Amino acid sequence: MVKLGIVAFSNNSGLGNQTRRLVEMLKPYRLLVINSSSFSKNTEVNYHWYDNFSGYRVNGFPTNHDIDVFLQGLTHVLCCENPLNFHLLSKASQQGIKSYVQSNWEFCDNLDKPHLPLPTKFLMPSHWKVEEMKELFGDDRVQYLPPPINPVEFKDAREKNLIYVGKRRFLHIVGTLAAHDRNGTLDILEAIKYSKADYTLTITSQHDLPKEYMTQDKRVIYKIGSTPEPQSLYENYDALILPRRYGGLTLTMNEALISGMPVIMTDISPNNKILPKEWLVKAQIQGQFQTRTMIDIYGVDPQLLAEKIDWMETQQCEEIKLQAFDIGFNNYRDSVLLDAYNSLW
Repeated sequence: MVKLGIVAFSNNSGLGNQTRRLVEMLKPYRLLVINSSSFSKNTEVNYHWYDNFSGYRVNGFPTNHDIDVFLQGLTHVLCCENPLNFHLLSKASQQGIKSYVQSNWEFCDNLDKPHLPLPTKFLMPSHWKVEEMKELFGDDRVQYLPPPINPVEFKDAREKNLIYVGKRRFLHIVGTLAAHDRNGTLDILEAIKYSKADYTLTITSQHDLPKEYMTQDKRVIYKIGSTPEPQSLYENYDALILPRRYGGLTLTMNEALISGMPVIMTDISPNNKILPKEWLVKAQIQGQFQTRTMIDIYGVDPQLLAEKIDWMETQQCEEIKLQAFDIGFNNYRDSVLLDAYNSLW
């Protein structure tokens, strides 16, 4: 009998939503629920997400004792991004418990600390760097397996988006500012100087933005503050503009697609593994930065991005929105991914 444990986050963040959906789909035997307020900008705690599951709550990083108690009687354990305490992987191995890390390349501690214990398998949440991970750790230890989304969660947003006909309403999500303008906000602000079409562009951020992220362009609307439910972030929009400057998991892209929104992105991995070519903008390497390894930073020609935004404004709304939903539905819905996850056990 499989007794799965999941390390889940309770904060209103990407990791929080990622782990919440995994818990809802996989219905684990036990949880270790992390309140990450002490090391995250997202301080809102949502313990109620996990009311129907048994387990333990931890403030901050789990101790070795927390992990020892959590692992008792489990057969499998799953965590996202990194284990928070590598005792989780070493203790699981000692006890014959299979371990899985849904890992992000840029935060994979094993890249620059080869002495650290390895999980039974890395589950790569996007196509970015899958081959490089396999070269480093072996084909048997690395698998592409994205986090799930239940389409019902975004049903209201999708229905509102599909029935609207009128001036195009574009969305750009800053979220929480990441290194080197990860979501390409500054590239968008430069691009709209060349954009001629008539639309609204709403820029959302969980936190106040620096001065350079503000514009006087009358087409731009700012919404600052956290959103209680993820789907409300995507309601009443026609497309997402997200020229990301380096690769990795993009939950906002996945959620937008499920909400029936086409997404304009940079023509780099993993975006170009999922999105149609005509939605992508050519990008060039503009630099690098160091995380666990060196990461390439890409940028776009603002005039090319402006042309793509203006092109999106001309598209048949219902047709391209249904195309977006089909992409999200076929790649990320929980009912498609459940068998792939269950095959791990």
